[in-house]
Amino acid sequence: VGGEWSHELFSANGLGGCDMSNTVEPSKDGRYIVCTVSGPLTKTMAVAFTKEMDSLSRELHIKRFLTDVRDAQNVLSVLENYDYAYTEMEEMNLQRDVRSAILIAPSDESHSFASTVIRNVGYDVRVFREEAEAIAWLNE
Repeated sequence: VGGEWSHELFSANGLGGCDMSNTVEPSKDGRYIVCTVSGPLTKTMAVAFTKEMDSLSRELHIKRFLTDVRDAQNVLSVLENYDYAYTEMEEMNLQRDVRSAILIAPSDESHSFASTVIRNVGYDVRVFREEAEAIAWLNE
């Protein structure tokens, strides 16, 4: 693995023409995949980086994800979060045997509902405010 694989996604998010960026790559030790997101988190971008993470996971046989959204507030409505979890994730045919940690900023509650509905559809996902705790859980 060696951290050689890296992919950056860029897309207009529809909010004043600002761009949001994501980087998806294996961790330095190769035990989990890291997705770092910055800018307002839209459904289009969530679908794009989720597909990228799933693809890399299948390619490298890594079943752990760390999604760092400390610099990305979830701007989806309740309905859009629900649709993402119950419709979009199903249509992407994602692996169910993965563990996913979402790393959020200390004062950001915008990802709470999304993580709840994703967990409700059967994915092993937890929200963390401390990176070391998220990594420890991924490595259990």
